[in-house]
Amino acid sequence: MWYGTTLSWDAGNGEMLHVINFASSAEGQHWTREGLAVPFELGKAQAFSRPTVARDAQGGYQMWFSYRSGTGEKYRIGHAVSKDGKAWTLALNEAGIDVSANGWDSEMIEYPLVFDHKDQRYMLYNGSGYGKTGFGLEVFAND
Repeated sequence: MWYGTTLSWDAGNGEMLHVINFASSAEGQHWTREGLAVPFELGKAQAFSRPTVARDAQGGYQMWFSYRSGTGEKYRIGHAVSKDGKAWTLALNEAGIDVSANGWDSEMIEYPLVFDHKDQRYMLYNGSGYGKTGFGLEVFAND
């Protein structure tokens, strides 16, 4: 299980330090907390929330999440990759989505939910104002 937790409400740059941790359980009742899963970078990617994970074609894992940089930027959708689901590498530019040039999701995008259906990968996400005017559906290109 990947989950968010707050380490600090101010990491020294006016932004919270909210990270994604990992826990495991053999039966779903007793959990072992294994600590930080996705590395953070102060001033670049530090206010994480809403992780969603999917397997990739090579047997590894991909994760999408909301994040803020700590430089006043509103939420964006970030990306990380892992071979085993425990050790992750940030790949923020590989999220497959960014804010629009104008319109309902031009200021911020956040809270992704990625899922596969009939051999196609999709992402539901909120737009500006935390989804005040609705949510979007991103259809990923098949590789």
